[in-house]
Order: sequence, then structure tokens, then C-alpha cells
Amino acid sequence: DSSTMSEDIPRLPSCVPIPLPEDELKELVEKAKDWAIMHGAAMRSKTNFSEDSVNFAPFVLLPSTFPRNEFNKAVDVQLILNELMHRVAHDREFLTSTLKDTIQVDEFTGNLFKIYETVQDEGIAQVSFVLHPLSLGLVRNDLMLESACPGIDKCQSTDLPYSCWKQVEFNTIASGFGWLGPISADIQS
Repeated sequence: DSSTMSEDIPRLPSCVPIPLPEDELKELVEKAKDWAIMHGAAMRSKTNFSEDSVNFAPFVLLPSTFPRNEFNKAVDVQLILNELMHRVAHDREFLTSTLKDTIQVDEFTGNLFKIYETVQDEGIAQVSFVLHPLSLGLVRNDLMLESACPGIDKCQSTDLPYSCWKQVEFNTIASGFGWLGPISADIQS
């Protein structure tokens, strides 16, 4: 029985006592959606577009528990990952050889690579008073918390629940909703 097995696994405690009473949950959902729209966590519908209306952007109603030590590890490694991505983005030979097969079968990546090659061939135009070329990367790092122990030996040394963050994506394309990060945290406060 899977419910019996899950009770034996140590879990991180919830930030909010759950389950919530049904009436309290409904009120919380309605207030959170209203707050989101009133504070800019909104977007227009792609399927039913109207200049006169917006919908609330998707958000998590209740915060997830994330251990402070794992959060600090994730923050500490971001400068290294950012530098790695910067160096990759500026290594034409590496990008060309790495993407040579992908651009043949993936139209989106192929079109991006054509833009990249055009910029590289024509040179990067910047204001003449800039002494060194400037580069800005707008990225979003997506992390998930692994809670299943990868090996019995690693998890039996403590009574605390196992947790370890994993970087699942270094996102450079879908960073347009970057403003949703800070506002999503505010929804939960």
C-alpha cells in the first residue's frame, strides 16, 4: 500500500498547517487570485485575447518548504553557472560544433543560430564610448528539491528528511516572465 509506505518516509514539515478547512481554502484562493491581478501578476489570454481583460498568472498558493542550507548552496553556485553560460555563449567554435546536428532538425534552434551567426559575422554594434564590449544575460534557473534518497547508506545517518536541490534548467529563452518571481513570493506573504 503506497499510503503506508509514504508515512514511513521522513518529510519536511509544511510551512502552513494543511489540510485547510474547505471554506477557508476557497476564501484564500479567491483573495490570492484578486491580489495577484491587482498587483501585476497578470497576463492576457492567448486563446481568448481581449484588450480589456487580464487573467491572473499561474502561481503556487502555498509556499513549499525548502531547507535553508540547500537554498544557500543553490545561491552560492549561481555565479559559477552564470560564468559558465557566459563563456559558452561567447565561444563560437564550441557552439557551432555542439549545435551542428541540432540546428538541422530543430527549426527554433536553427533560427536562433542564424541570428547568432549574423551578429557574429557583422560584429557587435555598441555605443562608441564603450571601451570593452558589454554583455548582459537574463536567465532563470529552475531548481527542484529532490526528496527521494539516492542510496540507503546516505540517508540512514540522520533522522532528518533527505533533501538535495537539483538544477533542472538554465533558462535563457523564457525569462520574459522574470517579474513573476518576486511578485509570486509576495502573494505568499
